[in-house]
Amino acid sequence: MEIDARGYVCPKPVIMAKRAISENNTEQLLIKVDNEIATENLRKMADQLGYKSTVIENSKNDYEVHLKKIGDVKKFEDIDDEYVVIFSSDKLGIGEEEFSKKLMESFTYALSEEDSHPKYILCYNYGVHLTTINEKIVEDLKKLEEKGTEILSCGLCLENYKLKDKLKIGEITNMYRICEIMTKYRVVKPC
Repeated sequence: MEIDARGYVCPKPVIMAKRAISENNTEQLLIKVDNEIATENLRKMADQLGYKSTVIENSKNDYEVHLKKIGDVKKFEDIDDEYVVIFSSDKLGIGEEEFSKKLMESFTYALSEEDSHPKYILCYNYGVHLTTINEKIVEDLKKLEEKGTEILSCGLCLENYKLKDKLKIGEITNMYRICEIMTKYRVVKPC
């Protein structure tokens, strides 16, 4: 089986490969990528899943990652307890603004492709921009909502940023409910 993941940035090549392995239980897989970081990420994924990986560099932007099954396919370990994801910003990390926004898009996409999903996604402060303005993230949040994730945005925050009438996904809540959920579940807060 062959996957052409050239033109895609992290985490898309890994997700494409993981999906192919999961859906087809394939013995061998060739993934074509155009950057070295993708080869490293695919190699790590292969190790986790029980595949041997071989990377061939045809040029600086043309790589072939060959995966071969060496045992039973392992599943990514699921954590038994439920968790919530907190977004207080529309950026991931501290750095160049546009790049940090792209990282957030990459994170929400990866989260929407995971087998396990959060019980809740809570958005407050500038994080409410993710449920209102960023169309790409709204689409990924819709996938999570379809899997059963409840998406809640702080009403006071939506009012503060004049976004209450622009809410595209989830429901409006208050800080008391956000606090209640945060104290009940394991919290994942990308920052």
